[in-house]
Amino acid sequence: MPSISLLMSSAYVSQELALEFGLLPPAFLPIGTQRLYEHQIPRLGDGYVYITIPESFAPDPSDIARLQQLSALLIPVPDALSLGDAAVYAINYAGLGTQPLRLLHGDTLIDEIPEHQGDAVAIAPQGDDYSWAEVDVAEDGRITSLQTISAGGVSERQRPVACGYFAFESSTSLVRCITRAHGDFIGGLNLYAESTRVQALPVGSWLDFGHLRTFFASRREVTTQRAFNTLQIDGVVVRKSGDNHAKIRAEANWLAEVPPKVQIFAARLVDREDAPVPFYTTEYEYLPTLAELFVFGRIGRASWRRILASCGDFLRACVAHPGPGLGDTALSQIVGQKTSQRLREFGVAADFDITRPCSFDGQAMPSLSDIAQRLEAFVTLRPGRLETVMHGDLCFSNILYNSRNHRIRVLDPRGTVAPTRQTIFGDVRYDLAKLVHSVVGMYDIIIAGRYSVPGADGHRFSIDFALPPNHDWLVDEVDRFVIDGEWAGSREVRAISATFFLSMLPLHADRPDRQRAFIANALRLFADLDR
Repeated sequence: MPSISLLMSSAYVSQELALEFGLLPPAFLPIGTQRLYEHQIPRLGDGYVYITIPESFAPDPSDIARLQQLSALLIPVPDALSLGDAAVYAINYAGLGTQPLRLLHGDTLIDEIPEHQGDAVAIAPQGDDYSWAEVDVAEDGRITSLQTISAGGVSERQRPVACGYFAFESSTSLVRCITRAHGDFIGGLNLYAESTRVQALPVGSWLDFGHLRTFFASRREVTTQRAFNTLQIDGVVVRKSGDNHAKIRAEANWLAEVPPKVQIFAARLVDREDAPVPFYTTEYEYLPTLAELFVFGRIGRASWRRILASCGDFLRACVAHPGPGLGDTALSQIVGQKTSQRLREFGVAADFDITRPCSFDGQAMPSLSDIAQRLEAFVTLRPGRLETVMHGDLCFSNILYNSRNHRIRVLDPRGTVAPTRQTIFGDVRYDLAKLVHSVVGMYDIIIAGRYSVPGADGHRFSIDFALPPNHDWLVDEVDRFVIDGEWAGSREVRAISATFFLSMLPLHADRPDRQRAFIANALRLFADLDR
């Protein structure tokens, strides 16, 4: 008989986490480019998975589709039920009867659940000073009792804690015991253990996402990184290196050389080394990225206004420091020349004819090479415009946000214009286009896989997005952004943003599906501009 797992996520996250991400069930918290449940379900192995959610929570359509792909079923549970009562409700709702059941707390991730048979409770060494269920284990490995220790409480002796995974041979027996304990989950476990041998199941490592401090420490362990970067994170600093040595040197140089009023918005450089293998280290920040907040979060408009205000403060600090050259020259090099070169690289590597006309949503479109030229023509190059400090990759995934001081922190700057020349300068229109690239261009939504390309083949393209709740409002807000006389909603900034999806194509050779999404999106953005 297939195993049955119950992922308990029927209560909203704590207030401290809700302030960061909005009101979410724990299994729906963002972890990089996925939600937590996308990490949990595969680790539960084959079988049926039920996920409890608060009855008042409405999952995004994209989450419903993703859960269907993972063969997981949602069980809406009345709000404010205790953990024990929610478990009883879910078991009865699913009609599990006497079947065996595995139960995982929605804020817990265990990388490798040990093989076991029978009744068991996973245990681990005691963690931080939060509320835990400490476990008494007999010499033969049997659990004799569990005791809840309140947050900050002190127990008489150091004991292991139940770390959020449980296995029961009889769902009916579990329901009976929790009911006898008046809905108290731990009390029900104690009653269950009195009549049945419950084995302690030590786990090597487990991650707790249920509290603000443990969330960011746990997220660090599941950090995502691209193949061309190497990140080493110890919780204090991040050490970054990579095969592209010039890129690493340029990023380190930008972090070291930008003016102090810009540095307060940037990752703090701790160390750097140019040879033999270049690297640099920055202070590790326990903060969410704007990509996580945009794609997966449910923060309100007041929070987003503070975020955008800080983005504006950063860009105004950048344009307050002019460089020796012309911004138009820099923009010409990194928009026109780079896009054409990378588009040719993609065409050769992917065997895609960039000179052949395309179609989008059934409408005839120019070829990719023609579109690149037309987008470049939209950009006005005005002689005499001075260059200013430019981040160069100001997309949401490279921006952290500190909700305590309402300040962004930028990562991974570009640091070059020409491939061989390090510089902190460029054109503010490029940075504005990168913000547009995330909000209007929906780059982070594509990276998170929350899109579909229905009926696309050959040079015919289409794309649909799973839009976050605040998307349309954010588009309007970003469109009104004006920095140093440059308007983020202008045609040329939109055009620059569209070129990014063409220039990134060879960088995603490991994901042909994503490359097709980038092409479809570039066609969509061009069509909007060409109307």
